[in-house]
Amino acid sequence: MDYKRKNILLIVPHMPAFDSCMPLMIRLHQRGKVDVKIIINRRLIKIDERLEQVLKASGVSYEVKSLLRIELFSWLQIARSDFILTHSDPVAYGGKFRPRDSFMKILKKNVVFIQHGMVQQGLQTKGLLRDVWDYYSQTLLIWADLPNTATNFLAPDVADRMHVTGITKTNLLSAWPNQDRLAAELSKFSHRVLICHNFGFETERYSDFMFEKALKVWKAAAQSRPDIAFILRSHRGKRHRDVEQKIAAMCKDCPNIIRSERHHGIMAMATINDVMALVDCVISHPSTTILDAVYDGKPVAVMNSFQRIFECLPNVDDLDNFTRFVEGCRSHAPNTALRRIYGNVSDNLDKAAIIVEQQMNNTKI
Repeated sequence: MDYKRKNILLIVPHMPAFDSCMPLMIRLHQRGKVDVKIIINRRLIKIDERLEQVLKASGVSYEVKSLLRIELFSWLQIARSDFILTHSDPVAYGGKFRPRDSFMKILKKNVVFIQHGMVQQGLQTKGLLRDVWDYYSQTLLIWADLPNTATNFLAPDVADRMHVTGITKTNLLSAWPNQDRLAAELSKFSHRVLICHNFGFETERYSDFMFEKALKVWKAAAQSRPDIAFILRSHRGKRHRDVEQKIAAMCKDCPNIIRSERHHGIMAMATINDVMALVDCVISHPSTTILDAVYDGKPVAVMNSFQRIFECLPNVDDLDNFTRFVEGCRSHAPNTALRRIYGNVSDNLDKAAIIVEQQMNNTKI
């Protein structure tokens, strides 16, 4: 009897899908035990040509389509695929206008979900969206063992479908084209600090009081040390209407606070890794940015922390601790505790690939 190689499809409508899923797809392709197929949003590779450079260099098979075609006419590619890889489960993270999610469920496709955030609703935290989180995916790849509290809000049998792999997200892009120019502009500062915040994007976690306190700390620190560049970046570089006015007003009084925004300013279209390459240390709300910093070898501190896993990091909610970390950041050793928990990325990708290959080759289609 002829053996038919199984294939797995990845649809990439935006950058989070690329960051989360592409490393595993490339590793599956390199291992050569299953076939991989990729559909990527045309606008995405027009915005950043480095994405297509990665695809071409990897040798993976890919198609470029408009987002409209991806959403409305991807059913045929989904139907022809044995498995689908996604960072956004069709049930847990459904609800937006995404017909492809409906196609996966209607066609009863086998779906592999891969974790995309260090702090993620439905896995580590319940949040305010719902009391019980269910997942459609038959296979869920997660970075670390879940806290015991997760069993309180995961639907029955979801935990049985989970496989711990360690972190699988890693930067695949080459150096940002504007890197040298921006580095030259920032060279006039004694050192550079990246502050990543989620104010306005996770209101259930970060109150107005926390925001007002952070503004006072940032402003005081920046005015006391005009020789230090403070690069301020909100969630994925987006603006949020409710916080924008106050941040803009603060920046007028602090020329050494520089905004990193997705669509504005000197860092427009820079990824978090592009910005990370320019700084000496990182301060962040609990998020994957912390792991980005750890794996990039940058000293990192946390603010407004609510999870025990971050107890190994300096906390900088008040001015004294903030200033102490910033002024001594070059003397801080990179964090090793989180690396021990989340593992070696390359080894983790092999572990994840083996799980996917076993699931695919043991499943009757």
